[in-house]
Amino acid sequence: MSKEFGKYVRGGAPETEKFDMNAPAIKQRPLAMPFVWGFSYIRKFLHFGKLNKVRMDGVKPPYILLCNHNAFYDFYIMSSAISPHRGIFPAAVDDYIGREWGLRRLGAIPKRKYTADISLLRQCRKALKEGQIFGIYAEARYSLCGVTEVIPDAVGQLVKHQGVPVVTLTCRGHHIYDPFWGDHRKRWVHPVQADMVLAYTPEELKKASAQEIGEKIKNLLYNDDFRWQSENRVKVSYKKRAEGLHKVLYQCPHCMTEYKMNSKNDKIFCEHCGKSWTLNYYGELEADDGETEFKFATDWYKWEREQVKKEVFDGTYRFESQVDVNDLPNSKGFVHMGRGTLVHDMTGFHLKGTRDYDGEPFEMNIDAAGQYAVHVEYNYRFGNHRDCIDLNTLEDTWYVFPEHCEFSVTKVSLATEEIFNEIWRKRNEERKLAKAEE
Repeated sequence: MSKEFGKYVRGGAPETEKFDMNAPAIKQRPLAMPFVWGFSYIRKFLHFGKLNKVRMDGVKPPYILLCNHNAFYDFYIMSSAISPHRGIFPAAVDDYIGREWGLRRLGAIPKRKYTADISLLRQCRKALKEGQIFGIYAEARYSLCGVTEVIPDAVGQLVKHQGVPVVTLTCRGHHIYDPFWGDHRKRWVHPVQADMVLAYTPEELKKASAQEIGEKIKNLLYNDDFRWQSENRVKVSYKKRAEGLHKVLYQCPHCMTEYKMNSKNDKIFCEHCGKSWTLNYYGELEADDGETEFKFATDWYKWEREQVKKEVFDGTYRFESQVDVNDLPNSKGFVHMGRGTLVHDMTGFHLKGTRDYDGEPFEMNIDAAGQYAVHVEYNYRFGNHRDCIDLNTLEDTWYVFPEHCEFSVTKVSLATEEIFNEIWRKRNEERKLAKAEE
């Protein structure tokens, strides 16, 4: 691998071997499971983890398990929650880098984020038919700010027609323990909490509409980690607990300037107007001078969404940047493709560039109407610790690193969701008008 491009990234010719997305899931080996469960229980015990079960008496596989997603620690709580049973779980293709053999034997199946992959439905039905648990992290990514991210309406449609119980697992405190924007040093957080709920029996699924099912699942999986921390007085004394928070909170609510936020130790501050806030022991923001606009980082994050929503509604949102592009064809790692230009606007993502290896052009276009969310990374470990946008089709996964401009991948993420919402809001209005005129 190359020091120039980053760990697990090589230059040279394109890779011909790609992930096998249709390979059948491998059932977890019985002999390995005591080690998995034992390690998971130890990790749970170290954080005084509390698991509250609701309506779970007598619930046995097969069933669908829907989880929220804050950190890798989620997997330990999930494994301990379903023991002594085993499960099959989709995992993003980047999780397989350097460890595909082991992951597949732990019941993982590869998935490209935010693509309409019919093979996932086949894998789900096969696992349930074999009497297993089929688990889905419904947000398909870690939460950026500790609040539940967008869950697609398709989840309600998926679970309604499988004829098995639907269970939700909502974990709280995991983002505080290992924030997505953090420095990868774990905070000492205890206790953490999880709620495991039987959301629907097969009989209840028959009586409910897909929309009702989807809404109930969203409500059950909702979590706001900073608010939970404050309400439960969970103390985090780590001195650098705010470092990296500016990756999410990229716009100053005092002077409204974007991309000038920064953070150090327990403070987040604006380099344009000078205003600063302290993140206290209990996850609450306190302005060092003047009004505290938002008590919680999650409220600040929601406010940023509203600012992006205004740009989308007005049709003025647009992001363009020179980019460096890496391709992820298989679990051996990335292949550096070259540089190009990325445009993200009301029509979607449009990427064009030239391949370093042979000077051939490459291009990817993703329609906004089919992209309800996008995965982003902060200080990505396999990209020389740069922020990036993860673009996927059914065949390709490209990691795109903006260069030579001020930007926030958080804003790109929010804009992707709001553009999708606005497109479908308009289409639904047009359909209603058309029906009214008939």
